[in-house]
Amino acid sequence: MPKGVHPYFDSVYSGFEDAARKYGIASEVAAPPRFDVSLQIKVIEDLIARGVDGIAISANDDQGLVAVIHEAMAAGIKVITVDAPAPSSEALTYIGTDNESAGYEAGKRMAVTMGGRGSVAILQGGLDATNLNRRTAGFKRALAEKAPGITVVGVVDEGGDFSRSVNETEKLLAAHPRLSAIFSVSAEGAPAAAAVLKRQDEAGQVVVAGFDDLGDTLQGIRDGSIVFCVVQNTYRMGWLSVERLLDAVHGKSLSPVIDTGVVFVDKRNIDTYRKRMETDNTNNL
Repeated sequence: MPKGVHPYFDSVYSGFEDAARKYGIASEVAAPPRFDVSLQIKVIEDLIARGVDGIAISANDDQGLVAVIHEAMAAGIKVITVDAPAPSSEALTYIGTDNESAGYEAGKRMAVTMGGRGSVAILQGGLDATNLNRRTAGFKRALAEKAPGITVVGVVDEGGDFSRSVNETEKLLAAHPRLSAIFSVSAEGAPAAAAVLKRQDEAGQVVVAGFDDLGDTLQGIRDGSIVFCVVQNTYRMGWLSVERLLDAVHGKSLSPVIDTGVVFVDKRNIDTYRKRMETDNTNNL
């Protein structure tokens, strides 16, 4: 179950469905129509009523899912989190990126890219998502430690929506005409920011980078409007979700955290990173 409908999750689905076919189990995607914890709770309640064996959830919110995850576990349904954790809940494991570490490494790279000076704004797709908050915390910590000459002008909620990201970027540029950089901890933020800068004939004048390899993000790296992106191993997240749910159903204990790692993509490796990740997955799964 993703946070909502978003192309970022397509590769997670691929890994999930491929593993389900391998192990001969029924799988499906149950997505709330948008990033909203109340809608996600409703979908989980429907799955509880159906009596499914297990659910892998990308959590919209930590505290907001505690009660419904408890309800599912009490009903004998195994629950894990994938991509976005709910650490306050009874979920058996989290499979995905070590978000604070990934944010920290991204902050270090941004500090070098900016030459250790200037101002940066952070775009975040929802301020209640634990995974995004951890990325932002790691990113800000890296700047504070490695580049105290860089000022973070703010963290802007763009709701996980491309159109809203565009609007928020326009507001940021109007409010901070000398802004040096924009970093997005969510998939849609970097391509949205790049689109605004292109329209204003300012592409390349503001450093843009962010998470995930949407098609528009990769195009931005190719044309120079985006400097780099942080790519998560989403296929592996999906595949391991099936395997760990099967383990839980069979009574095996799970590690509380399974880190699937990240790769930084820029012009130097944009044509080779995906094949290398697929090869690594094939060798390790």
